[in-house]
Amino acid sequence: MSEFSKPVLAFDSALGGCTAAVLHRGEVHTRAFETQREQAAKLMPMVQELMAEAKVAFADVGLIVTTVGPGSFTGLRISLSAARALGLAIDVPVQGVSTFEVVARSAVPENVACLVILETKRTDYYVQAFDADKNPQGEPSCMEEGDLRKKIAGGQYILCGDALARLAVEGRECKLPDPKTLARIGLEHFLRNGGKALKPEPVYLRGADVSLSKKQNREIGDLPENNS
Repeated sequence: MSEFSKPVLAFDSALGGCTAAVLHRGEVHTRAFETQREQAAKLMPMVQELMAEAKVAFADVGLIVTTVGPGSFTGLRISLSAARALGLAIDVPVQGVSTFEVVARSAVPENVACLVILETKRTDYYVQAFDADKNPQGEPSCMEEGDLRKKIAGGQYILCGDALARLAVEGRECKLPDPKTLARIGLEHFLRNGGKALKPEPVYLRGADVSLSKKQNREIGDLPENNS
């Protein structure tokens, strides 16, 4: 990896909690907190504590890195919004990184192919395969359990992710992406792209859980006449 003189701040809340890292000249400070509902309250205080520990001011940061999904709809929006707002405030680029790639490189050794399986909190799973060099194999997808079991039946991958317990399969459980890995991947992508960050857009493999109200809406014509 080429030398990068300024600190890299990385954080995410895409899966089951919040993680954060400050990477500067080979030294890494990290934080991680597991939670399903408190990301909005925990993320930025965690980042502030981490910055203080690393003795790095926000004005010193040269790059912000965050996950872009897939993951929890709400959690993903929290970290993306925080990264974009902070990037604008201190005028530094924001680099987005696939949650799949971070989990693959967090949980599985080099030179080993893997299949990342992430929780959707529904009947299906977020899935993407990686070769031994951790290059993605095909597009990420959202798979029902029957199709996923057929895919893993061949045994050509090590399984990893935060959905292995629900699927009841063996592998390398990864409830939270490793923040140090997130920071390093983000910096790698940034330098590989000539010091330009790709705009971090959220990756949604399916729509949010939304249901229509069963309450009948009143039309303007249904309002009673005012006889006064």
